[in-house]
Order: sequence, then C-alpha cells, then structure tokens
Amino acid sequence: MRKFFTSLTTVATLTLAAVPALGLLQAAHAAEPTATVSLAGLNLSNPAHAAEFQARIDTAADSVCRELASTNPGGDFTMAGCKFEARKQVKAQLSKSQREGLQTAARATPVTLAAR
Repeated sequence: MRKFFTSLTTVATLTLAAVPALGLLQAAHAAEPTATVSLAGLNLSNPAHAAEFQARIDTAADSVCRELASTNPGGDFTMAGCKFEARKQVKAQLSKSQREGLQTAARATPVTLAAR
C-alpha cells in the first residue's frame, strides 16, 4: 500500500493558483489519468455549494481511480484508498478561507418552519 501512496503522491499535483479550477490528480506523465474539479460559482460556506463541491470531487476521484485500477499491475491498490487520498489531497490544496468555508457549511443546521 505504501508503494501505491508513494506513486499516487508523485503523480498527483493539485493547484488553485489564480484559476477557479482545482486539478485533481493532475498527472506528471501524459499517460496518467487526470480530472479537473471546478470551483467556479461555488461559495464553500454555503451548505448546498459545499455538497456540490464534494459531489464534484467524488465524481472526479471515481473516474481517475477506476482508470488507475484498470492499469494497476500490483495488488496493493484499493478504490477506497485511492478515493481517500484524492479527497485528502484536494482539501490540502484549498486555501485557508475555503477550508474554513467547508467547516462552516458542515456545521450548518437546517431550519424547518411550520406555516399555519
């Protein structure tokens, strides 16, 4: 498993530098699978937007991990491990304010009002 995480870390490069898109598992080699998760139009402190961001991450991670699984010659690869690492790396690349926004959204409690 260590070998997989080492190679995944080598292959994965995420960036938020001056563009409203987050590269998920951007490959160092052209043959490696890649995906892009857009942050455009999302306010991560809004619970609905945070959920949309999480769904975008999950979709991209699923796509990349499935492709990696199909080309993985070793037996040390797991989909759950791949997706966990992808989510972890994406969140590590968020700015401090974006991470705080996700935390705020996670703490949000829905309010239900009854009408007479």
